[in-house]
Amino acid sequence: MNYYFKSAIAGSFVLSSIAVNAQDLARKIPADALAVATLKGGNFTELMSVSEFNQTFLGKQMVEFLTKDAKAGVTGMEDFGFNLSSDFYYYNQSNDSVSYNCLLFPIKDPIKLDQFFTQRGKKFIVKDQMRAYFNHDSTEMVHWNGEMLLAVMPIEKAAYFKRPEVREGLGLSKEEIILPSAENANDMVVDSAAVAVEESAAEVVEAQEEIVVQKPLKKKKAGSAKNRSKNSKLKGKKTALKNYKKKPLKKKAVVVEAEEEMEASTAVEATDGTDMVAVDTAYAEDGVADDLNSPFFNDLKLKKGILAGWTAKMTEDFFAGKNQTSILSNADFAKSIDPHAEATIWVSGVDKLTSAYLPLDYFKGVNFMSGYGTANAKLFLEEKAIKMSSAMTFSEDMGSVLRKVHKRKLNKKFLKYVNEDQMIGYMAYAMDTKAYLQEYPKLVSKIYGSVYAEEVGMATDLFSLLLDEEAIGKVIKGDGIFVFNGLSQKEVSYKSYDYNEENFETTEVMKTKKETLPDFLMMISTEDTRLLDKLIAYGVKKELLKNNNSYYELSIPKSPMALYFAIKDGVIFLTTNAQEMQQITNNTFNAKLSAKHKKALLGNNYAAYFSPKKLAGKIPAEELGTVAKVEKTNKTLSSLGDIYIRSFPMTSNTFSAEISMDIPAGQKNALKYLISLTEDLQK
Repeated sequence: MNYYFKSAIAGSFVLSSIAVNAQDLARKIPADALAVATLKGGNFTELMSVSEFNQTFLGKQMVEFLTKDAKAGVTGMEDFGFNLSSDFYYYNQSNDSVSYNCLLFPIKDPIKLDQFFTQRGKKFIVKDQMRAYFNHDSTEMVHWNGEMLLAVMPIEKAAYFKRPEVREGLGLSKEEIILPSAENANDMVVDSAAVAVEESAAEVVEAQEEIVVQKPLKKKKAGSAKNRSKNSKLKGKKTALKNYKKKPLKKKAVVVEAEEEMEASTAVEATDGTDMVAVDTAYAEDGVADDLNSPFFNDLKLKKGILAGWTAKMTEDFFAGKNQTSILSNADFAKSIDPHAEATIWVSGVDKLTSAYLPLDYFKGVNFMSGYGTANAKLFLEEKAIKMSSAMTFSEDMGSVLRKVHKRKLNKKFLKYVNEDQMIGYMAYAMDTKAYLQEYPKLVSKIYGSVYAEEVGMATDLFSLLLDEEAIGKVIKGDGIFVFNGLSQKEVSYKSYDYNEENFETTEVMKTKKETLPDFLMMISTEDTRLLDKLIAYGVKKELLKNNNSYYELSIPKSPMALYFAIKDGVIFLTTNAQEMQQITNNTFNAKLSAKHKKALLGNNYAAYFSPKKLAGKIPAEELGTVAKVEKTNKTLSSLGDIYIRSFPMTSNTFSAEISMDIPAGQKNALKYLISLTEDLQK
């Protein structure tokens, strides 16, 4: 009996896992995706129902924005037809020539989604259970069926289209053409796509009661630059619709309403993937472009057609499941999945992502992110706190450097001079100065060494020769803390001039005004004070420093801020409060720090804290202006919880950190608290 009972439980678990897996669209995301963002709808709907969200200011604004051009109203988020209790995804997939930005949404009711497009006057094509919508120049495509929606927005990579062999293979002009007399192409508007758009629209309308079945022209895989350059000599006016062969279905159906966006307009926006280029028809008549068949516009239309063809092929392969390995096969992505996180962003490699987006041809091969690996960030909306965690992996070389630099812990002596009752926040760090100076040349070499090997080698050798890392590390060990205690006002004198209109003379007068200054205490560890002692003696001699027996006062010319500093027990103290400095040097300072703050400061290389409600009422009214602004600012600060930032000790080659904010008492959960904040701010 026990055997069968266990078998039944195991079988139920497997079946439920399969069911959940079937609904999770992550299985459709390709394994070579550079970045994936996940929004867990089920977690949000558990914290706040859809009907509740519809009644909020944010919910109403979202519905209004999404339906601004709809002929019939939508009452709530559920009317769009999406499965709001499932996971929503964004992912980026790139190759050498194009970067695809993709939105992947789960669908609950495809009929509602059809109605949404129809109500907005958007034409789409239907074949079996598949729908397809193309924007005016077919560079944005949306496909959906009864399970999912995929929206693809491609961005061309300018560096690829600048290559001579590519331009020749694709039938573009030998050299990239710049608009004559166009100092800033971003400030102009292009009408060049209109011709291709109108022809594409005409093809669909001509189908009348027959659905247009789109099949891409036969060509080799778009993923290969070599194949593309040989086989992609497309005509300039072709868009994705133009690039398909017509093939009528056996059954006839009504083509959804013809798109009304094709009405005549003086400016149709078009993009070449990197810049918004423009020339309206009036500008063309003025001689900037002789006609829309000029080489510039021919190249523009041709690139748009090529880009649209690639996007159509990519989308078709997605739904067909051709040559697709799921991102779930990536161990690092699978490890980053957290069922408790409301949102997650995962990057397959920071170096890969920056290489895909940064114009590296301008940096001559220099990779500023060399050694950076995978990364992720997660958002948690909990009952008592809002948390955002992040983690990043590094190569073994980079990880070794960071472990050496971060081996130091914060000086425990600092805690003797912190009082949490009077502080509003703090920021602390702990690193090893000596290790950093020793490892810095290696970091520079990793970034620039592949291009400027000889120059970098000489520079790093000179750096090491001129600096005594051990001596500097003793003077400034590398750990410190900044404690923010509030704001104060000080009356300062300044010169002004009164003008006499009768005799046209000006008279110099002294006036006073109030300056708002920060109150803070800063502490830095030191081991060797010989150099500092010499600097202090020189400052006193030159009357830049005032000796107050146990501490010194630093006078800053033309500054209302007075600074006081001292060196005691291997700590450099710097503060704006003379009384506080006296207490430190006389051993009468009253320290108070909770176990929570002690753990954060001593257990991490970086730690920060800020209490907005402690700042409420301490900002001078003169700085905010009207009484209404003062009241609103203080109300907002009082409604915010304490904010914490901390890093964690490195685990292997992974560096992680977290930022969190406490939820004030009386709030049901973090999501409802955030919604209530937006409600208050918009009033």
